[in-house]
Amino acid sequence: MSKFASICFIYPDRGHGARYDRMFPPLGLEIVAAGVRGLVRERVLIDFRFDKNWEALVPPDVDLAALSLLWDTPVEQLLDVVARLRQMRRDVRVVAGGRVAEAHRRALVTAPAGQRVDVVFCGPDDGRFRRFVETGQPESLTGVAFLREGRYCETAMLPWGPIPDTPLPDRSLRRHRYGMIRRDGLDLGIATDAIQSSRGCPYRCAFCTFNRDAQGRHLSFSGRSAESVVDELADIDAPYVVFTDDNVCHDVQRMERLCDLLIERRIGKTYGIETRVNVGMRPQLVEKMCHAGFRHVTFGLESMHDHLLKFLNKDLRRRTIETAFSRVRNLPMFFIGNFIIGNVGETREQMLEIPGFARKIGLDSIQVHHLRCRGPEPLTEAVSETPGYHIDDRTGKVFSDAISLADMREIRRRIKRDFWTPGQALRAAWKVKCLMKPVGFSSVAWHWLSWEMAGRPDAWGDPASSGTQPGERLKTC
Repeated sequence: MSKFASICFIYPDRGHGARYDRMFPPLGLEIVAAGVRGLVRERVLIDFRFDKNWEALVPPDVDLAALSLLWDTPVEQLLDVVARLRQMRRDVRVVAGGRVAEAHRRALVTAPAGQRVDVVFCGPDDGRFRRFVETGQPESLTGVAFLREGRYCETAMLPWGPIPDTPLPDRSLRRHRYGMIRRDGLDLGIATDAIQSSRGCPYRCAFCTFNRDAQGRHLSFSGRSAESVVDELADIDAPYVVFTDDNVCHDVQRMERLCDLLIERRIGKTYGIETRVNVGMRPQLVEKMCHAGFRHVTFGLESMHDHLLKFLNKDLRRRTIETAFSRVRNLPMFFIGNFIIGNVGETREQMLEIPGFARKIGLDSIQVHHLRCRGPEPLTEAVSETPGYHIDDRTGKVFSDAISLADMREIRRRIKRDFWTPGQALRAAWKVKCLMKPVGFSSVAWHWLSWEMAGRPDAWGDPASSGTQPGERLKTC
């Protein structure tokens, strides 16, 4: 039995973050949608990154809308989406989940009636959404916020359990091809997908907001079985798949089993992962990962200075980083290092040491991030208590009396300029050509030339480019 007949799943992030921000599908929504497969008559998925004319795509008889609020979208914009939904479908129930919804759950459920979210789910779904669809009542669920007779209510949030093997994301609801498509509209012709094989992390980095739940409890690492991960990868069509895990290599035995199965079943895809540099201490495992298709590896290094690593609670030392890379830098992988600048006690000169250090240890590319305080993580308290340091109210970026936000932007640009010498760029391009099988340079060149000759059209500014004309019904099941 179900209290609802038609559910519209909405991903309202318009993709203004990363340079390639249309690479990854809304996996969370697809998992939630999979959990009610067969329970309701109609399920529709709308992705604002593609569906510019999204209001015309909402089914006329929708009675439940589920929003996934993951990134730093202002609450006002989210409430505006809800208001527009209610103007179209006055009786629609609206629920929301994701980290932004968790952080602003009181504001969302106590907003004026015309833009109010009825229920906010905190933490992973793990079957709660299906139970809500069956009953229509949030009171019996754990970890939800709602109004009861005009009074704000929250139910107790239980600690996260282990990540289940099922359900898998319902990829049948997609109507768009996710791929390496730049913000300016250049489609490189490389299809991509994503997979979540684990969640949680055993480490307690001071800046991380993903290692705790909404109650501040640490999220222990848990992984899906290697068999279930390989089965899902076998069914994915895209040749390039990114693991969304925070630390995919933490369970070494699981990683070895995963590689063995990928090699045994000859699943010839290329994978991107993010992990800690500690994996470099196991060169035999890294070599097996190369053979299995793990070629695009990002490390959260953050800094090369011990006092800054201690401030960030990275549980790393510079010598560990250098030793790890000395053991794996010659393996056929494309190595990317994440660095954070603007730390308490970090000088301008220390920030500008990043390019030389990155090339010295063998990084092929770098990403430089501004230190941010996003919420109740220990970092916020440490920064606030340090004389001369401040947190920008709008962005959460940290700056000091000595180094302003404008100074930080210029330092960040200089770090990138200093790293990307002509020689570094050529070496990185050649490595991509040799290692990244989905990246065919002739195909990429053809896509770029076609885009240039067409006048650099913006594929994201035209509603018709979404693949669905206004008024056309979406793919449902």
